[in-house]
Amino acid sequence: RGGVGGQEDGEQHPFLTDAWLVPLFFSLIMLVGLVGNSLVIYVISKHRQMRTATNFYIANLAATDITFLVCCVPFTATLYPPPWLDLWRLHVQICRLSSVTVQATCITLTAMSGDRCYVTVYPLKSLRHRTPRVAMIVSVCIWIGSFILSIPIFLYQHIEEGYWYGPRQYCVDRFPSKTHERAYILYQFIAAYLLPVLTISFCYTLMVKRVGRPTVEPVDNNYQVNLLSERTISIRSKVSRMVVVIVLLFTVCWGPIQFFVLFQSFYPQYQPNYATYKIKTWANCMSYANSSVNPIIYGFMGASFQKSFRKTFPFLFKHRIRDNSTVSRTANAEIKFVAAEEGNNNNVVSGIE
Repeated sequence: RGGVGGQEDGEQHPFLTDAWLVPLFFSLIMLVGLVGNSLVIYVISKHRQMRTATNFYIANLAATDITFLVCCVPFTATLYPPPWLDLWRLHVQICRLSSVTVQATCITLTAMSGDRCYVTVYPLKSLRHRTPRVAMIVSVCIWIGSFILSIPIFLYQHIEEGYWYGPRQYCVDRFPSKTHERAYILYQFIAAYLLPVLTISFCYTLMVKRVGRPTVEPVDNNYQVNLLSERTISIRSKVSRMVVVIVLLFTVCWGPIQFFVLFQSFYPQYQPNYATYKIKTWANCMSYANSSVNPIIYGFMGASFQKSFRKTFPFLFKHRIRDNSTVSRTANAEIKFVAAEEGNNNNVVSGIE
């Protein structure tokens, strides 16, 4: 964003590799991301057994990815080839909405990690509070909070005219002073990256400490309680591992652009050149790609997603061997334990969320 060239009106746009390869890569990211995330939302809404607390957060994450892909990727892609299409002319609010979706993604991932931490550290207490309704309320609050946290950028973000082998419009951040710019960059880095990463790391530290402890303290029937406790830990750990991979991908994909912008603003000797341009382009590609990889993770690591995909699109899987029914019922599900009433031999009843 920003940055204008001083080329003459009649000069031809050079056939640079990045002028066509980068938009092509962005198009692939957008296609995969829109199709994949739309399928995730469709599968969760279509199948009742998929409407769990964790999956509501996953659906919200898919919604943020779709919004980000639509509001940011196509407009950035048109800055690389000749200016035959200038989508920034649509509206400045589209430019600003991208920052809201990034913030919503960060908070959603933090909420998912907090949810996994809560169910791991307090497995019995979580049964009363971890409901789809609560997850929906939290998701709505995430969007409201993201708009509030993004208000500072609304004050300084504008559409400006520029020239780069033809007239263009750019989404730029204009601050009253360098101090204001650095304060905002630091605020954005902390709110949209550092604080969520630290919070998520804290949650998983608690989870690691909790792993291995029995979910239910043995009372009368030691064998039964221990067996069910081990089963719960095994099944829930599969869900937690999927969330860990999603969070790690976010950290790796968004880290380069976050640190580059920080370096660009705070390093006094920074001078833009073609090398830094290529680094920033690569960092942008990494951050955009994050919005398209999450559905792939669900497909490879989420057995319940695999099963629901097969039910939704049976014609795509008719040549595949069906999974073992027991594994299909239990993998990637969450077991609820409810203490039986007195006089019922203290049995533990399990139900699947």
